[in-house]
Amino acid sequence: MRAITFHISSPKWFTCKVLGRFRKSVYWGALSSLRLRHIPEQPLPGEEWVRIRPRLGGICGSDVGNILLEDPPDVFTSGLAIEPIVLGHEGVGLVTERGPAAQDVPEGLRVNVDPIVACAARGLPPCPSCREGQFYACWNVAEGREGLGISVGHSAKLGGSWADSFVAHKSQLVAVPDGLTDDQAVLVDPLSASVHAVLRRPPGPADQDVLVMGGGLVGLGVIAFLRACGFKGYLLAVARHPFQETLALHLGAGEVWDSKDLRSKDLYDRLAERYKIKTVRGRYGKKILLGGVDLVYDAVGNRNSVEDSLRLVRPQGTVVIIGMGHPRWVDWDAIPYKQLNVMGSHGRGLEEWRGRRRHTYEIVHELMAEGRFPSDKLLTHTFPLEDYKTALDVLTHKGRHAAVHAAFRVSS
Repeated sequence: MRAITFHISSPKWFTCKVLGRFRKSVYWGALSSLRLRHIPEQPLPGEEWVRIRPRLGGICGSDVGNILLEDPPDVFTSGLAIEPIVLGHEGVGLVTERGPAAQDVPEGLRVNVDPIVACAARGLPPCPSCREGQFYACWNVAEGREGLGISVGHSAKLGGSWADSFVAHKSQLVAVPDGLTDDQAVLVDPLSASVHAVLRRPPGPADQDVLVMGGGLVGLGVIAFLRACGFKGYLLAVARHPFQETLALHLGAGEVWDSKDLRSKDLYDRLAERYKIKTVRGRYGKKILLGGVDLVYDAVGNRNSVEDSLRLVRPQGTVVIIGMGHPRWVDWDAIPYKQLNVMGSHGRGLEEWRGRRRHTYEIVHELMAEGRFPSDKLLTHTFPLEDYKTALDVLTHKGRHAAVHAAFRVSS
């Protein structure tokens, strides 16, 4: 079968990091370890497992970050991946094969697959996190059946959605409602990260002003879901590109600044004017506000966005950092001085929503059916697997191509 595979080779890591400063295509060229190859199908690891044929495989920002070697080789998750990984943890596909204990899963069922391989998939009693439905915080991702890895898309044993097939445990499957198209369903996983972040820390009575850092799909999803939750306060957002600014306003932001706006007047001065306070700056480094917004959702996660989030939130305010792959060199002193609450949010799980306990994917399915997440504006590009180099070029030049999110069209 066809599969896009990737592994980290020390010599290639250093070579690509040096040459990639001058030309991004080095990261998916001959010097990289990224390849479209023909490999054998992964066997079902157990009787409760199924095989999935992807229809669309989403291209997550974290996948692009891995390919661009943005994380150092000793990053937290490197010890949990099984290389060479078959990329792709987002997607929509059909069940094509079932183990003896998975016959209750209908063949041909169209599904989203929660990529994390938690306790149930490993044949283990539920850990404290899994008992709470917080599968992405599973205690046992290095235990149980040997060599499975942390998730679909990060494991040679399981495969990923950037391939003609991969395997998943039946506990990972969430059926896609008939009313949703594949183009909608492929967006469910990244949008679930937005929903999960807001449900982990929804705005409270004291949170009148909320700032969303980032105009990518996750940041846009946070904006849309805040309004779907009924948040009536002032919603500010920071985007990189003008097309992201337009989308953020369309989805419910009250005010959005893109990089061109911030060159003329930076975010600190803009917020200082809004709150009628002064910016503070020492001899070196960034400015800081000793007032500011009540709550920040950081959907970017680089050094600048994290430091800005901590410096722009008010004392005793909250910053929610979404996703993985964050920088290690950050000035954290704003946290104790301003007595901030800092939360992490990753993945998805079981949530309380509209009086029921449901998987985050099901919440996104419902909101899509209500028109809250317009897929025609959010899924902007699709590519065949063979055009993976073109896809990566587009996604590393989003402003040029007005790219929000992209996917590989693997099968029909």
